[in-house]
Amino acid sequence: MISAQHLLDRVQSLARIDELAADPTQFTAALAAELPAAASIAELEARDAALARGLAQVDVMIARATRVALEHALADDPSIGPPTRNVFATTIVSYADELPLLAQRARDVAERGRSQDPDASTARVVDTARAMLALRDALHGAVFALARDLATAALPDASARALDRRLEEATRRRWSAVRRDLEALIAEPTRLLAGPMAARLAALPDELDEPDRANEPTFAEMIELE
Repeated sequence: MISAQHLLDRVQSLARIDELAADPTQFTAALAAELPAAASIAELEARDAALARGLAQVDVMIARATRVALEHALADDPSIGPPTRNVFATTIVSYADELPLLAQRARDVAERGRSQDPDASTARVVDTARAMLALRDALHGAVFALARDLATAALPDASARALDRRLEEATRRRWSAVRRDLEALIAEPTRLLAGPMAARLAALPDELDEPDRANEPTFAEMIELE
């Protein structure tokens, strides 16, 4: 199987952009195949870091893809030259919630460049940016869905270890933090962007999970089981 990084690296043309946009899950399938096993806290942290790297790799690709798309969209429009196109592409992620600002800046450049139709020049830039940011959202969404699925699968084991009285209390406290982080990740996968898992765990209150007393067998039941 092609690596996740290579899949992004080969996005150098409109055809490759369209291919990835048609099926963003091909990236997460490749990413999932590369993820390390996660039976220990250190392994969970390594897997979390790999997912975060995947998000960062997507943003690098989006900048490159935007450059390619702008070159195509403005091929017959010299009013917005290559240096400005490069700046727009490099900073595309910063416009995720600021497309009106991008439109304003594109129009200013188009007017200074004596565009025959500044509105059309601006629309080409904004439409390209909107499409590239939509691709970014789709890829990020696929990574977040993968993170949620992995956290859901890991939660039962983390919960069991946090409650396991055979383990040292310090170990159980660490697994309690892991359990809570996994629950938070399931509820909001964008937590991946909050920082490394180790830092997120350190920021959580120090707690010790205790078994539900209502579900614990009574002394009489324990004797009967024997």
